[in-house]
Parts: sequence; C-alpha cells; structure tokens
Amino acid sequence: MSEKSQTYLEEQLEAVVETDHQSLTILFQREKIKADAAAELELLKAMDSAIKRDVHLTEDELRLVLQIPSNYLTFSKLKKKDQRSRWIFSSQLLKLVKSHPYTRLHLIVCPENLVADESLSPHLLHYGVKESLPPYEANQEKLWMELKATVAAAVDGKHSFRDYLRLHETIELSPAAASVIKAKDENELSEVIRTNIEMLEKKDKEYVKVPQKKWKATRYSAWGLLIALLPFLAFSLYSLFFTQPKQAAFINSQEHFLKSQYSEVVSELSNYDIDQMPRVVQYELAQSYIINEALTEDQKENVQNTITLQTDPLYYHYWIHIGRGDAKEALDISRDLEDRDLILFALLKYREVVKADDSLESDEKQQKIDEIQAEIDEYIEEQKAQEEEEQRLQEEQSNSGDNEQAVKQESEQKAADEQKPADSKAAETSAEKPAEKQEEAAKTKPN
Repeated sequence: MSEKSQTYLEEQLEAVVETDHQSLTILFQREKIKADAAAELELLKAMDSAIKRDVHLTEDELRLVLQIPSNYLTFSKLKKKDQRSRWIFSSQLLKLVKSHPYTRLHLIVCPENLVADESLSPHLLHYGVKESLPPYEANQEKLWMELKATVAAAVDGKHSFRDYLRLHETIELSPAAASVIKAKDENELSEVIRTNIEMLEKKDKEYVKVPQKKWKATRYSAWGLLIALLPFLAFSLYSLFFTQPKQAAFINSQEHFLKSQYSEVVSELSNYDIDQMPRVVQYELAQSYIINEALTEDQKENVQNTITLQTDPLYYHYWIHIGRGDAKEALDISRDLEDRDLILFALLKYREVVKADDSLESDEKQQKIDEIQAEIDEYIEEQKAQEEEEQRLQEEQSNSGDNEQAVKQESEQKAADEQKPADSKAAETSAEKPAEKQEEAAKTKPN
C-alpha cells in the first residue's frame, strides 16, 4: 500500500499533521525543534484566544493540539459558500497578512492552516517562531505566492492550492484566478478583490431575495405545476411537430389529387405510413400510384374501375405498397385477398426487387428468383388453363345454341309440311260441295 502523500503544511513544518472534526494536531520530532521551543509556545497561546492550544512535550516529540471552535469554518466548508462570501474572506485574509505585527512569529498561509469565523474573518492555526519552531525564518516572496494561491483556490477552485502555487504558469486559469495570480503587489491584489466584490454586489441587486422556506415552497409548486402540465406539453409538442404537419400533408395531397397532380400526391405522402392515413387519403394515394404505374391504358382503366371508396381498404394498401416498391408486403396482401391477378402482378414486381437487391449473395439471390419464377409459371399455367376452360365452355354454349336453333327450325319445317296435305284436302272438300248442290238442283228442276 502506498504511503499517504504529505500536505503542504507538513512539508513546510517537517512534521506530522493530523486533522479531526474540530481539531488539528501537529507532531514535531524533538530534534527538529529548538531547546527553548516550549517557552516560546506561551507566546502562541496569546495569539488567538478563540483557538485553544495545548502543548505536550515528551523526550521524543512535541505535540501541539489546536481546538477549533465549532462555529468556525474549515477551508473546505468555506469553498461551499457563495462567490461573494469567498471574495470577502480573501479580502480579510489579505488584511490579516498585511497587518501582522509580530516579527518573531512567521506566517504560513495555506488551506490546511486556515479557518474562518462567522464574519468570514480568517484565523491562522499555526505560526512559526523565529529560531524555535518551524518555519524558523520569514520568506516574504514565498508568503506572497502562498497568499495568491490561497485566494485563487478560495474564489475559483478549479485547481488545487498546490497547482495555483507551483503550476500557475502552465495550467489553464479562469479570468478571476488569472487576475489574482498576476497581481504584483498587495495593492493590486486588493483592487482585484474589490472589483469582483462590487461586480457581484451589482449583480445581486438584479435579483430578488426570498426566504429559503418560501423559495422551496415556490419551487415545489412550480415542479407540481410542471408535472401537471407535462401531458398537455407533450400533446402540444406532438401536435406541433407531428400532427399538424401530417394534417397539412393530407390536405395538400387532396388538393394535388383534385388537380390531377398525381406525382405531387405521391411526393406529399411519401413520409407517412398507410395506417396513419384516413381512408379517403389512402384511396387517393392508391389511385395516384395506379395512374403512375407502367400499365396499358386498358389495364389502368380496368383497375381504376375496381378501386372505389367502397372497396376493401386492403386493395388500397396493395397498390400503395406496389407504388412504394414494397413488393413483398403487396404479395402478402394479395394472398389474403385471394386475387390471382394481383398475386401474379406482385410476384413480377417482387422478382424485380430481388434482382436489384445487392445485399444478397449471388446463390441466395438466384435461389429466390427461381422460387418466384416457379410460382409465376404456376400461376400463368393456371391462368392459361382457366382461359382455355372458359373458351371451351363458351364454345359448348355456342354449339348448344346452334343445335337448339336447328332443332327449332326442323320442328317448324315438319309442322309446315304436315299442314300442307290437310289444306289440300280441305280445298277438295270445298270444291265438291258446290258440284253436289248443282247436281241436286238439276234433279229437282221440272221438265
């Protein structure tokens, strides 16, 4: 297991620093401190009455325990404050460094050695004592860099304190951090801090502050209202982006259909599924595809005569799929309709689709084409046989009609022939009767 890396404070003090909830313990080895360090610690106790300092000296080490008041903020908690509060803390820290009065006590400015009270005033936990307790000597240049790095870490926090301290020339700095690091002296740094505080105060005036409780109630109410309106918003968005354009497309397609602009009808409805269209729109689209289909005029007329507003919608679907190149779907529909002519036409279209499909391997493509062709041949044979059967029946019906006519004519002739002798006999009888009357009259005539 790798050892825990030293903090900046531990590096500078050459000591072990232990942090607890509200305390800081510094362990110095006896050989690292001067003989009279214990006496010098009395001076440290007088530095900050709010921070209690306990000193424990043994033969091997000096243990310095600092008790931090519970209302004080550590640097990590301070960074959670709003931006204006962090700039105010930075301003107070600059004043603390500038006004430090004791030449025997040396400052070390870093996040581990800083806490802040409720007024955001900073407090240093440990001070070096000249020639007694690390840091033994004052280094103003290093202190100046520590101060700027601490301020940058407080107000920006994009990088760590050590990065601002040692890598500020290579890392990418925010405008605020860059202005802090570039400050050449305390006055310039003070001006940077003051400018940022004024800017934030001006910005705060643009907002209305409300109590947190009221803000939470308002926020929850807003969330509740938003949740309640979600269905309406979803419907509105759906209508805006889907329903309204779809209805507009349907209306435009009907106008094109009435103007016999059939290609425009097809183009207007190309992005919509069949099931999304009203029945009348399906009818108009099917008719448009039929008119644009490569059929003879007689074929188009025959098909159009079978497609009406009262026709089964599956016929609309069939011709729409044919027009859109979905021959497989059209074939399935024609099988459901059990219409041999439509099945055969769909098979012919499907064969062309398979031939043009580059995603199929050559063997697989040829196999499919052969299967389709076999079915086409089967339907053609059935159709041919059906036509021959219809022709045979028609011929039989025609022959039957001719036979009936001949029988009728023969019957009429026979009846005519039978009528002729009867008429002759009747004529003879009629001729004999006057002769008989004349003979009888002669007999009765007187001599």
